[in-house]
Amino acid sequence: MACIKSMHHTYRRLEMQKLLATVAALGFAAPAFAQEESQMSMEEVPQTVMEAAQSEAETRNVTLESVQMDSDQGTETYELSGTMENGMMFEIDVLEDGTVEEIEEEVEMSAVPEEVSAALEENLPGFQPDFIEKSTRPADDGRVVYEFEGSHDGNDVDVEINEDGTNYMMNEDTAG
Repeated sequence: MACIKSMHHTYRRLEMQKLLATVAALGFAAPAFAQEESQMSMEEVPQTVMEAAQSEAETRNVTLESVQMDSDQGTETYELSGTMENGMMFEIDVLEDGTVEEIEEEVEMSAVPEEVSAALEENLPGFQPDFIEKSTRPADDGRVVYEFEGSHDGNDVDVEINEDGTNYMMNEDTAG
């Protein structure tokens, strides 16, 4: 069983790497998007940003492996990412002054609070997510949100629910 779990985590990690590579490629191929992301080396990250990111990463035993600069509406955000010990994705978004905007951790459905699972089932019965992320937002009073990606009734769906099960929001991509 441990071997199967290990193979599953390896497969998921490879799939995540493919997904991230595809997303990065789309980002470079589509300059019409409102936000622009650019790859950079870890050595280019300002010290205040790196210190804030390392502090958060160390508490979760994460080694930061890559960084992108995201310029969205004139705000530059450093997106540092790595892999947690369990093989799941980790990303931390930090402003140049060292302010941590968001900490994103990939999670399994079993780690989702019951209130969130209930809200998901109530609002989108039978939805089976392909990807789940716990998003902690220190810049937003420490709010924790669970984000789900998957498909429902043939449409790509993104769902966001607060950790207490409130504030259900869904975006549906019907372009296909």
